[in-house]
Amino acid sequence: MIKKIKSNAKINIGLNIKGKLSNGYHLLDMVMVPINLCDEIEIEFTGEPGTLLIRTNRDDIPTGKENILYKVYESFYNKTGIPSQKINLYLEKNIPHQAGLGGGSSNGGFFLKELNLYHGNPLSLEEMINMSKGIGADIPFFLVNKTCRINGIGEKLQIEENNLQCDILVIKPPFGVSTKEAYKNFSKLKNKKDANIEKILDGLKENKLSDVLNNIENHLEQALLIENEDLRLFKNFLDSLELTDFFMSGSGSAYFSLVEKKNSHEVYSNLKGLLEGCEVYLCSFS
Repeated sequence: MIKKIKSNAKINIGLNIKGKLSNGYHLLDMVMVPINLCDEIEIEFTGEPGTLLIRTNRDDIPTGKENILYKVYESFYNKTGIPSQKINLYLEKNIPHQAGLGGGSSNGGFFLKELNLYHGNPLSLEEMINMSKGIGADIPFFLVNKTCRINGIGEKLQIEENNLQCDILVIKPPFGVSTKEAYKNFSKLKNKKDANIEKILDGLKENKLSDVLNNIENHLEQALLIENEDLRLFKNFLDSLELTDFFMSGSGSAYFSLVEKKNSHEVYSNLKGLLEGCEVYLCSFS
């Protein structure tokens, strides 16, 4: 049996850090939204005993036990007690990595849903969330894959209404940033600016783009901009273009802009011409 699925990215529309647990994990309050920039996964369930074989189109992506897909595979069979099966998986990566777009967690979340479905849904959604939150912080979101307000370490999800009519421009610079560095630098951040999550959610629900844009902040972006010269120069360059407002997604390094549909193709074309060496995508909410 062969199953072909699409595994979409996300953006964070506002991100506040609310505290830190004794185990080092940070408590968050943020809005996460799925977008239609997708990886493609082909899964062959052989029905035979065995293990997981991963192939991909990217030489820089590990295909062994360090891959998030393999961690999901092992955790699923350990949790359920079902004898592990031979599965051949091909991953076509389109979502940039080290970008704050959730590509790896998306792959893990969608693969977990397919494993669970193939075996007759032995795990509930709550069980899958609890099992996967330690594998990838954003996997619980992709198990739901709807606009959500997210709290805790990423495992507390509240589905929210999103009626915003706009396109999304995503720009990935030719460098990544470290999520670990972002959280470490947060302790150095003074005079932080908070996202107004309530007003963002109201803007999404009521299709008021200006209300959304005027209330976006990202504590991880602010923390990275303290010391990361590459990111600071890139952000300054984006701002100097004066084409639209740009915001970092998650822990970066990708930036996004929410643009009215009537202007989005023109802005996209301009950015493609100006941002040599960057990946630029015109997307929509999925």
